[in-house]
Amino acid sequence: MKGIQGKITLVTGGTRGIGKGIAKRFLEEGATVIIVGGKNKEDADHAVAELSPLGPIEAMMVDLSDAAAVEKMVDDVAAKYGRIDILVNNAGIQIRQWATEFKLEDFDKVINVNMRAYYLASRTAARHMKEQGGGSIVCISSGNSQCYTSQRSAYNISKTAVNGLVATLGVEWARFNIRINAVAPGYVMTEMIQKGIDDGIIDIENIMKVIPMKRLLLPEEIGSTVAFLASDEASGITGQTIFTDGGWSKAGLPESKDL
Repeated sequence: MKGIQGKITLVTGGTRGIGKGIAKRFLEEGATVIIVGGKNKEDADHAVAELSPLGPIEAMMVDLSDAAAVEKMVDDVAAKYGRIDILVNNAGIQIRQWATEFKLEDFDKVINVNMRAYYLASRTAARHMKEQGGGSIVCISSGNSQCYTSQRSAYNISKTAVNGLVATLGVEWARFNIRINAVAPGYVMTEMIQKGIDDGIIDIENIMKVIPMKRLLLPEEIGSTVAFLASDEASGITGQTIFTDGGWSKAGLPESKDL
């Protein structure tokens, strides 16, 4: 895709799952990629080892619930490479509990990682992008920002807020040649989803009733949408949320069998 080769690209939550799929796609497009992990350095090391044959990649370990650490993360990348061209806010956490029983500290934890960190990283990156003449930011939302499910109140609210975040900042920053969009994945085959299936938390048969494509997506498919939005081929797109969800967000009644 046009406008990705050689670009300095920061991907939070890039050590596994969807984030690693995004990092892989950007490396394939010729970007220099910095992935961000949280507490598990082993995941980061494995991701770098796996993806390094594709191109230049390094890992950072950052506590994204720490506002100062989020800002420092972006500033450090810009200082080391002289610029930051693309930011992908992907890291996210999920805590399941009925809203009536949801602990306030858990609610704050989800909001801080899933939304506040996106806002802080984006505005810090935008300061550098404004000086360098532009840049692109892509935030990972979720199908749960439109198709709501029980016991995920904090997560659903945080991802709905991400859609509003990109719309608001898209309007504000377009004049500076800074574009910001979101990708809302549906059900993607990641370690997290597989664990949910194995633990009985996720009913895969029930999910298939509401996905018109009748399959889970792959992390690389989300990566392709992210790469498109970050590239020059999407130069006229900002403030938008694209649902890459196999049709889930447009489905009506569940279909228990092939019609």
